[in-house]
Amino acid sequence: MNAISRAALLAVTVMSASAAQAQSLTLEDAVRQSVSSSPQGAATAARIEGLEASRAAADTRPSPTVEGTIENIGTGGFNQFQIDGTYNQRIERGGKRQARIELAEGEIGIAQAEALIRRLDLARQVQELYVETQIAALDLELARSRVEIAAALQAEVQRRVDGARDPLFAGTRARTELAEAEVDLELAEHALDAAKARLALLAGVEPAALSVVTEGFLEMEALGVDLQELPSIDLALYEARRERADANYRLQQSYSRTDPTVYAGPRVFGSGDVAVVAGFSLPLPNRALNRANIDRAAAEQRQVEADLAVERFQRQREVALAGERVEEARHEAEAIQSRVIPGAEQTLREVRAGYNRGGFTFLDVSTAQTALHNARVRFVEALSEYHVAKVELDRLTGRFADLVGGI
Repeated sequence: MNAISRAALLAVTVMSASAAQAQSLTLEDAVRQSVSSSPQGAATAARIEGLEASRAAADTRPSPTVEGTIENIGTGGFNQFQIDGTYNQRIERGGKRQARIELAEGEIGIAQAEALIRRLDLARQVQELYVETQIAALDLELARSRVEIAAALQAEVQRRVDGARDPLFAGTRARTELAEAEVDLELAEHALDAAKARLALLAGVEPAALSVVTEGFLEMEALGVDLQELPSIDLALYEARRERADANYRLQQSYSRTDPTVYAGPRVFGSGDVAVVAGFSLPLPNRALNRANIDRAAAEQRQVEADLAVERFQRQREVALAGERVEEARHEAEAIQSRVIPGAEQTLREVRAGYNRGGFTFLDVSTAQTALHNARVRFVEALSEYHVAKVELDRLTGRFADLVGGI
């Protein structure tokens, strides 16, 4: 097990030891808690409630009307008046009611897709802050490891200086390097506290009561799939818009058939006789207006289809590029971890052993120590790039869609 792995395990041990006082928060818990506590949920619920009311209204039939007329009212002695009362009902044809329902459902689908995208954007912010906190925790352990190495080296150099085997400046330089490592350790502690504060702000917990899970952070998995085949969750919004455009086209087509109104009712004459009247009316269609509305709906369909094609084209490439960045960073991090760091650790051990025997100078030890630290820093940077690219890929492919979809 190399030093960077031991540092990571130390981070887990330290955080596990403080779990009794701190709330250990997994990434999934942080996402779920942030989304559920966001006011976006209430806003989305209110919007969906209004659209569902619109759907209920679309599912109603035309309301009937009652009409009454009095005719043939003349001067005194003229008793030929008549009173009519009719019940009128418009009858919809062409599937207008079903088309209205589908159009309302299309609006609901768009609202749901937009709400999901907003929740996924929030989940992305949480994941970015969570990864930032994990990286800060790993940087802290690297800083602690550097202090331990610098302190051990300073003690060795001081013994050689006290024994007049090294000049005084060697001891001064060793103390300076230890001081620099201690300063970097303080900065790393502050960086971790700041990262936890930012994460706690979204998660809705106190920063002092928050700890993140670092176990498994060093594990990097290959995607193992064709990057061109990875889906994009954002396409669901454009597909919902397409369904809405299709419903609107069917509704405009249904208007090509006019709706007759049937009526019936009693007729009372001035003489006291009663008769029944019935009939119907059928409005004449405005074919030019209806054709224009259908053409406009068809144009909207073509526009939505074109937008969907453009979005699919762009998203496929964004997913592929994000996947390539993930794989590139993973390859670099694994190469440094398996090939560079072990050699730098072995070099430092050999140089320190030779230094203790008088075979090397303090400059040789300092150079080997710096090379090991730089290799570890480069590994952490590559690991950070891997996880940051993974955040982008997770957002594009909707990794947390199932988690936040029902919140």
